[in-house]
Amino acid sequence: MPTSGEIVSNKKRNALAEAFQIMNYDLGIISPAEFSFLKNSPVGIPKNWTSDEKVRVEIKPLANGKKVSFIIFPHLERGSDELPPDLIQKCAKLIRENKKESDLVIAMSSWGYFREKKFLANPEISESAPDILLGSGDGPGMTGSLNVNGKTLWVRSYPTGKAVNRIDILQWPSRDKDFKWSSGENVKWFLQTLTDKLRTEPEIAKLISGISDD
Repeated sequence: MPTSGEIVSNKKRNALAEAFQIMNYDLGIISPAEFSFLKNSPVGIPKNWTSDEKVRVEIKPLANGKKVSFIIFPHLERGSDELPPDLIQKCAKLIRENKKESDLVIAMSSWGYFREKKFLANPEISESAPDILLGSGDGPGMTGSLNVNGKTLWVRSYPTGKAVNRIDILQWPSRDKDFKWSSGENVKWFLQTLTDKLRTEPEIAKLISGISDD
């Protein structure tokens, strides 16, 4: 839902819920307000989508016996860039524990640019940084930048939703203290803009026909 508070029509809500269902994401994170909003659509909450009402961990199996842990940061209200110390400690603990169990640890945040920047700069996080931070919320989108001495790749979605961030993991991160991501060597990232040159999916095009952002 728009952070501006703009009203979203039921027609658009219903089409989006059905489109997300068709796209069949492995994991989707939505705010408590978005959860309530989508729950009232004919298809309800799309499969594998969950609210970020509280901090939680989702573990997904990958090929060849590998697995990834998603640390879902809890929803925080807008209007401040403050982060409660106990929340940082809890997130750091979950990241540290899951790095022992999973081949990749991805933190997912709706906190906005300035909170996420403050989080990555916290000394406690430097000792237990996520492999990847997928950020969103207020602030600029980012194709990707390396943080925490190269231990974390930070990517932020663009607010209009007209581009897709892509990350290719070329080698699994090691768990030794000297590990760093290196662009083009063990990871690469880029932004795929959604232009008219891309092929339209007929089923989705039919679903959103007549719905405008104007």
